[in-house]
Amino acid sequence: MSRRKQVPTDILTDIPELEPGQRFARVLGSRGKNIHEIAFPDGEELLVNLPPKFRSLVWVKRGSYVIIEPAEEEDKTKVGGDICAVLFPDHIKKYKQQGIWPFGDGINAKDASSDEEEEEESGSDDDLFVNNNRPIIEESESESESEEESEDEK
Repeated sequence: MSRRKQVPTDILTDIPELEPGQRFARVLGSRGKNIHEIAFPDGEELLVNLPPKFRSLVWVKRGSYVIIEPAEEEDKTKVGGDICAVLFPDHIKKYKQQGIWPFGDGINAKDASSDEEEEEESGSDDDLFVNNNRPIIEESESESESEEESEDEK
């Protein structure tokens, strides 16, 4: 198998090992030109570079988790390291099982919830999309009762 085909399968299936010097981080946002702002579990923020091997394979968006290799020398640029691995929910579950996951909230509040909570939430209408372009007409109970009474009288 060529190296080009092997990289996508490695990124998606293999769980990256946390080597000495590497740290977990959460992506706060993209700053353009493959530069991302990240936050470590202790609250420290840093700009990091996305290496070319990831650029056309994975999308790093706000809220994603990554493994960072901090820069060894102090450069004149503001970029303080490189992204070594982009973490997927399966990777995060494995790190939690190993007990080395530093973020307390998990993936997201909704992703970490159990199936029972998801069933309870599916019954509420609060999550439904509301179209603000149409006026909302709500009937009060007194109007609906008076209409029913007028229909009964006929």
